[in-house]
Amino acid sequence: MRIHTLILLLLFAASAVADDVILKDGRVLSGKVVDEGQRLTVVDRDRKFAVPKLEVTKVVPKPSFMDEYEARLEKLPYDDPEAIFEFGRWLAKNEWPSRAGRAYEEVLELDPDHRGARRALGYKLYEGEWVGPEELNRRRGLVKFEGRWYTKHDLAQLKKEIEADEKLRQAVELRRRENLKINRMVREFATFDKQKRQKAYDDLYRYAETLNSPELRKFADDTKAFYDERVRVLCARMLARTEIRATRTKLQRPIENFVTNLGAAISFISAQNPVTIQLPEIEMIEINTTVDIPAGCK
Repeated sequence: MRIHTLILLLLFAASAVADDVILKDGRVLSGKVVDEGQRLTVVDRDRKFAVPKLEVTKVVPKPSFMDEYEARLEKLPYDDPEAIFEFGRWLAKNEWPSRAGRAYEEVLELDPDHRGARRALGYKLYEGEWVGPEELNRRRGLVKFEGRWYTKHDLAQLKKEIEADEKLRQAVELRRRENLKINRMVREFATFDKQKRQKAYDDLYRYAETLNSPELRKFADDTKAFYDERVRVLCARMLARTEIRATRTKLQRPIENFVTNLGAAISFISAQNPVTIQLPEIEMIEINTTVDIPAGCK
């Protein structure tokens, strides 16, 4: 049976060499290198890295862990459970747990009661019988839930806590949505239009009635009062800049009359009918300025 498990990687890597593959981006991949035409595949334990040859700077031959693995595997007896067990321990020490597990399984095929292999695979003696980790937990009355084992009491408590956490999460989400809706309603108060402010108040108050929330009803009243007063204050401060242009005239002294015959020669008016002329003397003041006057709100 061992030839179908531990020997597999050896067969795969027979045409490979142990190298360091240096890539153009500076990375170095170490392991068995298999030439697959347009790319190289680097094998190290259970890991495989395929890289296009165009990305490779050079390949440096170098002994690797895989070389030692193959050398030990070639010398490993097929029918010696203790030797295979020690080989498994060496694999585990060199960070190849999957292949170590295969070695321990082969040990049990040869010696089902091998304590070292049983323990390495997690088996324990329970009432005189070797049982695996999961079976042992079941026999002890434990229940598996989401990858972990619990007593029935602990699992019941855990599920209650999960249920409570879910209810809390739902409550928090509901409150978050309510707050978003309330914030949108409150933003509708921010207008100089009295009718729109009243509509915003009516909507918020009805929502408070839906939630049966005295606190929200009071909040609606306070919000309306705040924005009404804010608008009143802002309107009182609103000024309209007005341009004023005016002219003021003042008579300096009484108007004097002058009688003259000037122009009689070119006029149809005879010299016997003189012309009376008034010559007023006035003071004129022109005003050109701008002033800010209260404008209020419509």
